[in-house]
Amino acid sequence: MDRLLTDSRRRGFTLIELLVVIAIIAVLIALLLPAVQAAREAARRIQSTNNLKQMGLALHNYESSNGCFPGSGGSTSSGFSVLARLLPYMEATSAFNAMNFSVSLSSGPPTFQFHPAQTTASRTVISAFLCPSDGRDPLYPSYYQGVPTAGTCYVVNTGSGRGTYYDSRYPTDGVFWDGSAIQFSGFTDGTSNTMLMSQCYLGSGSDTTGPIPGDRLRQIVNIGSTYKPAKDAPGGYTPAANNPDLNALTTNPTAWSGTRGVAWIVGTQVMSGFNAYLPPNSKTPDAYGHGFGWLSARGPHPGGVLTSLGDGSVRFVKDSVNLMTWRALATRAGGEVISSDTL
Repeated sequence: MDRLLTDSRRRGFTLIELLVVIAIIAVLIALLLPAVQAAREAARRIQSTNNLKQMGLALHNYESSNGCFPGSGGSTSSGFSVLARLLPYMEATSAFNAMNFSVSLSSGPPTFQFHPAQTTASRTVISAFLCPSDGRDPLYPSYYQGVPTAGTCYVVNTGSGRGTYYDSRYPTDGVFWDGSAIQFSGFTDGTSNTMLMSQCYLGSGSDTTGPIPGDRLRQIVNIGSTYKPAKDAPGGYTPAANNPDLNALTTNPTAWSGTRGVAWIVGTQVMSGFNAYLPPNSKTPDAYGHGFGWLSARGPHPGGVLTSLGDGSVRFVKDSVNLMTWRALATRAGGEVISSDTL
């Protein structure tokens, strides 16, 4: 009997053996976790790619049905975004029907007031407008003009941002601006060499002052009164608003905005547009005033941004892309020659 008890005790784990096993399991988990995270990110990137493909197809169908691509903002679109116009072509007719296109999205200057008839649509979250890698709550309870809005992670190409093309209230070298009506025949650079859409982060939904916020890539500098609109600047275009050095323009900023992408329904650049003045995911912050300015493509996928092209394809453009190539992709008729090996 004593011998049986002794043998039973010898078959148990010692404390050292148990610690060794735990250590091995911890090492295995540490090795597997990055692979699991990479697999999840790959799946999210595929979903984001599919979202852009769906919107690219919707733009093609819109152009086929209406003879041109939708405009953004302005008197023709009454302030509505390109995304708002695409809803019937994306199986989101209920949100589209909730909008009242017979009235403007908001009143004009000197005061801007969101029209009550649009608030049902403005707060509707559209899953196809959201990148699963972003992770921020897309519903903003009371940010834009004091009404609830739902955000977007995808923005339309308003041009290169060079010269006077940073202000999409007026015709640009891109595809979309206020009241634009570009046809496929206007893509003289070729549809495979012209961007339609890219990515942005959902904004924080709150404005801050002082030093650079910790969540820098979601923030933009509000240059406010120093901003000179392209057509409204006294005496014409000014150097401060024409091919500026954004690093100098945004030195020691005092006002930061969380406005980016917080309302898919609104057609201003800061809400639903981008230009190619800065490269993808630039470390230089965006700069804007009155809803327009130099607003870049940024996204949560490491190393670059997903971009929808005019031929319906979706391409991942690296952060290291040549800046001139990136700007050339933003022009529809710039005459640039783009080599695939430069992307």
